Amino acid sequence: RTYVHTATMGGGAPTTAPSPPPPRDDDDVEGANARAHDQRRTYGDIAASFSLMGWTAFGGPAAHVGLFNKTFVRDAARPWMSQGVFSELLALGQCMPGPTSTQMSFAMGITQRGALGGVLSGGLFQYPGLILMTLGGAGAAEVLVNPGGIFSAFTAGVSVAGAVLVVSAGDSLARSQAKTPTTKALCALSAVVSYYYATAWLFPTLIAFGGCVTVFEAHQREKRVKKLDANADASASASASAD
Repeated sequence: RTYVHTATMGGGAPTTAPSPPPPRDDDDVEGANARAHDQRRTYGDIAASFSLMGWTAFGGPAAHVGLFNKTFVRDAARPWMSQGVFSELLALGQCMPGPTSTQMSFAMGITQRGALGGVLSGGLFQYPGLILMTLGGAGAAEVLVNPGGIFSAFTAGVSVAGAVLVVSAGDSLARSQAKTPTTKALCALSAVVSYYYATAWLFPTLIAFGGCVTVFEAHQREKRVKKLDANADASASASASAD
């Protein structure tokens, strides 16, 4: 960026001369980093957020991820992270084996208070399921294997509610992650393919294919930007030579 000042020499026309840019204030940069560091959630905040969520988050991994996005990013008065950081964590979790919601529950705390924060958030989110499934397996095995009419009706209603939560979470995630024509097309293609085909390597293949497509798109966009910049520089040089 060029900074200029004007001066009048002997009553003649004002002349312009470049002046040096203002010095960079490293203190401001360090202050911004310090403020961002101070805005991280405390261990108490993490415990308060996940202690109840572990008992109320139903619907499976997709619904859990949607709940995390809504609670900690999209609708939060003080977001825990940006949508971009959440998307990166989600992409990383999708590339790893195991339930993505489990990985995300640990990652949410890690971003705030490191490994101990991750253990706190992940542990609080997981232990209700551990307790309930242990009690169910130990004390209600016969009922679960041979359920009566009332219990069958109850589980059917719970299953329907869980399906609704999954659909709602999928819609929310699709709207927040697929914002370009390319990502929308990839989202639709992945949904159709995963619905009609079920193989062990389907999801890793879809993830790899989506990554290759978006990398290619980013490379082409970068080439177009460089070409436009080169044309602008050439036009500026031609104008300067003509002057």
